[in-house]
Amino acid sequence: MTNFLFGLISNLVLLAIVLSICLVCNRLIPGATLNGPHIFVALASTALLLDAALTFLVFADAQSRYGKFSSSSAFFERGSAYAVAAIAALAWQHVARRGRRAKTDDNTLVIRTSAYSESRLPM
Repeated sequence: MTNFLFGLISNLVLLAIVLSICLVCNRLIPGATLNGPHIFVALASTALLLDAALTFLVFADAQSRYGKFSSSSAFFERGSAYAVAAIAALAWQHVARRGRRAKTDDNTLVIRTSAYSESRLPM
């Protein structure tokens, strides 16, 4: 259980770092649309694949030295920590998007400024 909590906390810290970096890049670079939760899920998926390779290929050959890391239960703890953090990232994105949509749907005046664009003015 301690390994799961350590893995979960470290993954959530990594999520916070990825979200912060994506937010800063989106603010500073015009036209950048980095999606932090999707980037984190890609990183967590890659880490899970590399963790599986280490657990079942590398650590399995050296049972005497890495016995506690090569067990299936240890891999399941680490894998579930990756999965919970990825679900938290996608839930964070869903809640943020829903909150943003709720803010913009209230009484907005839409003015067609050209054939290709329109301006939205909150009332």
